[in-house]
Amino acid sequence: MKLPDAAELRKKLETSELAKRLQTRSVLALTIESDCLLASVVRRVENTVSVAAGPLAVPVGAEEILRDPEKAGRVLAESLDSAGWRERRCVVAVPPGWALTASTELLEVSPEDLRGYLELRAEREFPIPVADLRLAHSAYQLADGKPRATLAAVPAKRLDAVTALLAVAGRRAVSISLALDHCFTQPTEAALHFLANGNLHTDVVVTAGGGVVALRSLSHNAGTPAGEDTTAAAFDPAGFCREVRITLGRLPTGVQAEVRQAHFGGATAAAQRLLEQTRAPLQKMGIEAVGDRGLPDDTDAGAGAAAETAGRVLRKAPVPFEFVVPEPKKWEPVLQRLNTKRRRWMAAAVAGCILLPVLIFFVRSRMESSYTREWEGMRNKVADLDVLQSKIRQFRPWFEPAPQNLQVLDGLISAFPEQGDVWAKSIQIGAGYKVTCTGFARNQPAWLGLLDRLRGRPDITALTVQQVRGDNPLQFSFTYKWEPRHEK
Repeated sequence: MKLPDAAELRKKLETSELAKRLQTRSVLALTIESDCLLASVVRRVENTVSVAAGPLAVPVGAEEILRDPEKAGRVLAESLDSAGWRERRCVVAVPPGWALTASTELLEVSPEDLRGYLELRAEREFPIPVADLRLAHSAYQLADGKPRATLAAVPAKRLDAVTALLAVAGRRAVSISLALDHCFTQPTEAALHFLANGNLHTDVVVTAGGGVVALRSLSHNAGTPAGEDTTAAAFDPAGFCREVRITLGRLPTGVQAEVRQAHFGGATAAAQRLLEQTRAPLQKMGIEAVGDRGLPDDTDAGAGAAAETAGRVLRKAPVPFEFVVPEPKKWEPVLQRLNTKRRRWMAAAVAGCILLPVLIFFVRSRMESSYTREWEGMRNKVADLDVLQSKIRQFRPWFEPAPQNLQVLDGLISAFPEQGDVWAKSIQIGAGYKVTCTGFARNQPAWLGLLDRLRGRPDITALTVQQVRGDNPLQFSFTYKWEPRHEK
């Protein structure tokens, strides 16, 4: 096995690399349109973000979601289950027409103070209490360098309906923003964007200085603003463009003169039809209608505005008009504290001290489990062998491999001296291994030495001298009983 070198190991221990590994890799992008809910799966591989699956048109529109979010959630869940999509984190793009907008100066304050400042501005600009609104903003910079922001407020009931929709479908929103379909492909260039929302409404977006300068939703009914009756009236390009001219006239000084191009997005068929109908009136206003915006390669124009926003979320890029306050993950502060070489090595040492005993205990338990399984497999065989061995010990005297008489003679002969001072005349082995021996000795000490050696043997018992007579040579006769010895 090839071990990683020091450079590769050091790279893996970098907190930035660990943070990338822990980031979300895929999300479900949901774009709420007037007639349907457009869904797609956006996935990040290394540094590339692309639409991995979809788009999928779910037959629930914006009005149905607001009217009955639970029913719309069940329809969404059924559609996602049929498609086999399991992503739980969602990036949602809501219609820009849901938002009330206002333009304000942007102060150089902390994020906490900026939130309070925008709430004060919302109290002055909008007719709805701030408690019933959800606020977001898009910052931009004028040509003279002065920072400004467009403030967007969506009624809380509408975002609560979106949250209820996702809860019924078993999903969770990590981002909810306005559906600005590819309005930031050229972030620093001033441009006019028409986002077709079905056949009745178009969202007009003006971008400049890196943000949204103006945002308005217009009806196709002879220039009537959104929210009023639009019952099947024919589209009036002149009246529509008149409302666009009014919108441009409200822009900050200098921005109106920079807007010279108009881009068209949203529903493809409706956007193409709007392009053809408004090309001439826009040219009279000095604005060129551009059909192809040159979208990046890693986006899908048919996947909905949420797909572009999902790419920003996966890249950790800022999202314009973000209504979900991001919650810092628990592991992010830890990685921030470990963002030094010394602290990383200290953390590695502490982790080693904790993990090494756990690893040793784990290996030991695995070995014990292996030996236990092996013993359980041979337990019965060992018990049978023990029983057989005990029987062998019990019946061994009846099956001794060596002849008993030879052992008797060997024990007796070993007691005679090697010099030949004592010799046997006759040896008789009777019943019960009773031995009778007669013989001669040259002198008394030799005879007594024979007796001492016989008495010292543990297998000889009941030694009895029957007869001793004469002097040189000395004639003797004795008997004893031989006791066989066996290992128990």
